[in-house]
Amino acid sequence: MNFVRVCLLCFAVVLGGCSFSFDRSETLANPIPDLNQQKSIGAQILKTVQAMRDAKAVGISDTGPNEAQSGPEQWTTCARVDFPTRTLYYTFFVRADKVVESRPSVINDKCETRTFRPVALGAASSIY
Repeated sequence: MNFVRVCLLCFAVVLGGCSFSFDRSETLANPIPDLNQQKSIGAQILKTVQAMRDAKAVGISDTGPNEAQSGPEQWTTCARVDFPTRTLYYTFFVRADKVVESRPSVINDKCETRTFRPVALGAASSIY
């Protein structure tokens, strides 16, 4: 009986170890967007922010790693949007030159720690 338990324990450890392996193929298939791609991402973010009611000012961060690791993509760009009574942060999940998904930022996204460039709400050409 002890032999069976030891075999089951070994089997569980071997299978559990497989779940902790890191797959580099996703990193290689989805490199950080280059400057031209980030310009396109910025334009898409600006278009989204312009559609927000009462948005007064916006700042857009550089693209960085998905700190929360909870979204659909490996890379994120954050937007800091000033409204009349508060400032909100948004996380944009990006792949290449496309915004794949967005949401209001959560603490684990660490958007508050990023550096933002102010962008005029009316001028999409001056993003970077």
